[in-house]
Amino acid sequence: MLPEGVNFCDSSNYDFLSSLFRLQNNELIMERFKRLPANLEIEPNERILKWVEKTRKALPDGIREKLGIFFDRESFFALFLTNHIATKKLMEPESLLSYLSTMSDKDLIVNFLCSGHGFSEEADLLKPISASNNERELIEYISKNMAMPTKQKADLLKLCNNPSAARKELIHLLLWYNERIYEDLPFDPVYEVEEQRSKLYGFFEKYGKNYVQWLTGSSVRSGVPATGSITIAVSFFYEIILLKGSIPYRREDIYVVGYRYPERITPPVDKMASGVDLFTILANDVNLRILKRLSQGPMGVTEIALSTKLTNVEVTDYLSVLMRYGVIEDSVEGDRRLFNLNKNFLIKTVGDSVNEIFGEAVDG
Repeated sequence: MLPEGVNFCDSSNYDFLSSLFRLQNNELIMERFKRLPANLEIEPNERILKWVEKTRKALPDGIREKLGIFFDRESFFALFLTNHIATKKLMEPESLLSYLSTMSDKDLIVNFLCSGHGFSEEADLLKPISASNNERELIEYISKNMAMPTKQKADLLKLCNNPSAARKELIHLLLWYNERIYEDLPFDPVYEVEEQRSKLYGFFEKYGKNYVQWLTGSSVRSGVPATGSITIAVSFFYEIILLKGSIPYRREDIYVVGYRYPERITPPVDKMASGVDLFTILANDVNLRILKRLSQGPMGVTEIALSTKLTNVEVTDYLSVLMRYGVIEDSVEGDRRLFNLNKNFLIKTVGDSVNEIFGEAVDG
């Protein structure tokens, strides 16, 4: 049985989108493999690597350009669609394309702005919509409130200035890809993830709400995620990474979990390992920068990114680890998810870990 507030979604659209992300960002995932501890002995799936190599050669220049814009590793402009698949029950690529075609220009822009970025505390959600006809105001808004590289900001400005054209380009990319590539995959993603999905169910039964925090980096209070609800999907193409999305105006998070991701984050079997891991986390300069910012008060992802000069994507990756070890907590205020330094827990855990590692030598 799944913990309260946690749901699974088996839509093939999650792998449809994650395969496009993998095609554009295979090097990113290969970097993650290199960063894994050697004792895990997890190697990339050779069938996926061969598919990426072969498919990239078959992409026309126009398709490759669209892929680079909508599935960039720092902007996630097309991956806002993952946030709506479960809610709208979009089970096949055709239904996803139909849904995209019916979105209003306003909704499309809001979702582009929310994709992987969120909003800072001062940002007015409707301001970029009303300012979309004023290029100067829109440039100023994106520059101040979006934590992403300059190129991606320029792409976002272009998309927001002409949402109808942006929709046509995205639909063309997805339609071409579905008909020419995805329908002829050399493997069945649904079949490939069946075993891991069963294992995830087993972990939830064994660890309950604690496994929600361990898997997603989202805190759970009384069995209910702080965000309200969590939907989990398993992806073949993400392998060892996890994608998180949030639906605007709703207290709902979406996690697309690589089918081998749980092998990276199995809960530690002993307290000694947990203590050593904690000190490793605290020795990381970026983690310390984030914790220092949070010591000044609760912040959202974008505020942390802007204040630490990191991208939103980088911050999300670090926050998930800090959440997993309980060093920080999350809370919800309105439509915003805020992160807080769990100072008392951190002080106690560091002290307990020192005693676990050194024992009586410390007391003496």
